[in-house]
Amino acid sequence: MHTSKGQGATEYLVLIGSVLVVSLMIVNVLSVFPSSQSSIKQEQSQAYWSSLSPIKVVSSKVVDANLVLGLQNTGTSTLRLDGVSVGGTNLPIYPYYSGDYYGSAYCLRPNDNFSATMTCALMISPGETAYVAAQGAISGASAVVNCTGKASVELADVRFAYSLSGSGITNIPLKGVESMVTSCGTKACDVNWVKVPGNSSLLVNDFCMMKYEAKCSIYNGWAGCPFADLPNSTPANLPWTNINKTNATNRCLALGAGYHLIRDREWVAVASNIANVASNWQNGAVGSGCLYGGHMDNMPLNSLNASTDSDQYYGTGNSAANTFSCPFTYDPGFGKEQRRTYNLSNGQIIWDLSGNVAEWTDGSVFENKTGADEEPTEDSDGITGGQMPYLPSVTTESLTELTGITNFNSLNYSNVSSWNSAKGVGMIYLSPGFAWGGWEGYTQTTHAFVRGGYWYGMGSGAGPWSLYLAYGPSYGGGDIGFRCAR
Repeated sequence: MHTSKGQGATEYLVLIGSVLVVSLMIVNVLSVFPSSQSSIKQEQSQAYWSSLSPIKVVSSKVVDANLVLGLQNTGTSTLRLDGVSVGGTNLPIYPYYSGDYYGSAYCLRPNDNFSATMTCALMISPGETAYVAAQGAISGASAVVNCTGKASVELADVRFAYSLSGSGITNIPLKGVESMVTSCGTKACDVNWVKVPGNSSLLVNDFCMMKYEAKCSIYNGWAGCPFADLPNSTPANLPWTNINKTNATNRCLALGAGYHLIRDREWVAVASNIANVASNWQNGAVGSGCLYGGHMDNMPLNSLNASTDSDQYYGTGNSAANTFSCPFTYDPGFGKEQRRTYNLSNGQIIWDLSGNVAEWTDGSVFENKTGADEEPTEDSDGITGGQMPYLPSVTTESLTELTGITNFNSLNYSNVSSWNSAKGVGMIYLSPGFAWGGWEGYTQTTHAFVRGGYWYGMGSGAGPWSLYLAYGPSYGGGDIGFRCAR
């Protein structure tokens, strides 16, 4: 009797255990099923979109708010990709590289401006695969491409518009009948770099840039940094100066694929983002008072290293308790306006975009000297063929309001509309004639871009839009540094 009862109990326990095992297997299958289902849908979606012609989608993913597509021209003629739309919203198109970093706007590539009315269109040769990022446009209160909290996303109504080269047929629609299912991910920037949101009106996509002005490993004051050193972004050490634009460009390129001296459009995109964040303004509202101006009072008599984000006035002797001088003046003893940090719209913080040391960008303009003047810094006959922004009345070197420029030429994207130096945006230093090349004197016809302003007595000339056009690319001084981007 005892044996029979023990055997029955054992069999009962085995039965209960089997039920539990089966239950756990069912739970496990159910928990995996949604993920497997999503993976299957994504594979089916990829199979469909890779079967289209003449534009074949070889790959797709969402990175941040960008739909990243690998597009292959399967036809026999060069085609122009005129647009990508999702859910009826056209998305700005930018290049995207296999190294997982963004590039400049496609309209900057040779031959991509197919017509004057369709800028930033992309030319794709037969058999060529181009990788593009369609920036997530905003429709109402939500992004068209929205991956928040998702591992994958299903995009309905994805369409392309293209034109065939030499055919005269333009804006041919190509609409997928199935949704595009693709993975979601985020782009990470290097340590002590910040991610800057793109600005489609400036033809700039999301990008990463140094949070601090470029530094080197060993700073030797006026002797500069070791030429073969690699620039880094760190609060420690003084900024890397005494480097000309050409060498600054090369040092950024030496960091690896995709790294570059910050493009001027990228700089202006940062400035525009900063100007639309209320906490960067004197009175806590966009456009009210001045933007903060950074270290610019010549006290101390040199550039500064940086500190923690909470120590925004580091090294200036000023603090948030000081008064605010708006507009900025040239007199020493500035106060609260010397905050060295700006807040970006995504909550990240960047140092010394205004003040401390000025910085090279990749921009340059050209001057066709037309006057036979005694001084090479003058052009009394006016600027009649160069690319430099100008005022007809300015024939000698002059610090001028950006709002006063009558012709920005190639710098139209830098126009700040109604804001001037009284709002802390900075000024433009025009230099008609030749540019300063250092020991060479005023001999250079290329005027390289220097942005942001300096630490010494800048006053109203300081600001995130500040632009100096007095120097050639071979000049290197102790008051000009640089910053890399990717």
